[in-house]
Amino acid sequence: MEVAIIGYGYWGRNVAKAVLDSDFFTLGCIFDIDSKQVMEAKKLYDFREYESIDAILKDDQIQAVFIITPPQSHFDLALQALRCNKHIFVEKPLCMESKEAVILYQEAKKRNLSLHCDHIFLYAPPVQWLKENIDILGNIVYINARRINLGLFQNSVDVIWDLAIHDLSIIDYLIGLEIKNIEVFKRKYQDYPNDAIANINLELQNGVIVTISVSWLSPIKVREMIIGGEQKSAIYDETKSQKLAIFDSGVVIKDRLDSQSLYQKMVEYKLGSTHYPTLSPKLALNNSLDAFAFKIQNLTHKQHLIDEAHTLRIIDALQKISAFKI
Repeated sequence: MEVAIIGYGYWGRNVAKAVLDSDFFTLGCIFDIDSKQVMEAKKLYDFREYESIDAILKDDQIQAVFIITPPQSHFDLALQALRCNKHIFVEKPLCMESKEAVILYQEAKKRNLSLHCDHIFLYAPPVQWLKENIDILGNIVYINARRINLGLFQNSVDVIWDLAIHDLSIIDYLIGLEIKNIEVFKRKYQDYPNDAIANINLELQNGVIVTISVSWLSPIKVREMIIGGEQKSAIYDETKSQKLAIFDSGVVIKDRLDSQSLYQKMVEYKLGSTHYPTLSPKLALNNSLDAFAFKIQNLTHKQHLIDEAHTLRIIDALQKISAFKI
């Protein structure tokens, strides 16, 4: 299937590589409003050039469009492309409001098209392993996530929409994201218009306590999620070579143990009995393209409804978190 990539920035470059690796998609066009970016792409790829997005969408050879542009442009571009009967792959977030997302999904269903929002970490092998094996952790007690780095300020969104969206997406995928209570502390940096640091505390309906720390002001890059269960615990760290570690000790309550059992637990904790699952080496983005291809080939599959419900929950959660006032 021949595709067009709209937007050739940092992530657009990665998408172009993934399209080239795909057995299902072929690259028909790369378009960017900055002609210099198109010139850079031409050094690596062979594709047709178009004078406008309208010209791309009118070309029947282009059957799918990858929208890798600033979030505020996603809704208009996706709706326009759907109305030209193109399958759609959209970089997260799908759009900035729940009502806009509903319109896009309705349009896609009306035209029997696939609409795929790339919540990229759902397709990461460590997260997929956790999804398949989450029961080994026992009842989940808490989730603590840190997603921080230095200096990568975004003009189009704040740090919550830029970074916390990933953790919210992973949490919803693993255990659900029905929020009972929210508390948010966030701040801008100097005169920059968007919030650059935020600490998010959530209490979920299932009793799980979630803490998410996101920042553009950290001197180091951290991509870590700790999941504490009653039986076992897990640490997913995207920056490590062994990205997923499973700890045999779960949450321990001292008053429920006799002295001997408590000492044994303390020894286990000290020894750090840890398991590193064997994971697929395939990149998350390549898996995401495979999922998009599958949905195009199986337009009546229930996965469409699952993904739609997931995306709507994430946008709704982001809107509630962003609206919180101290």
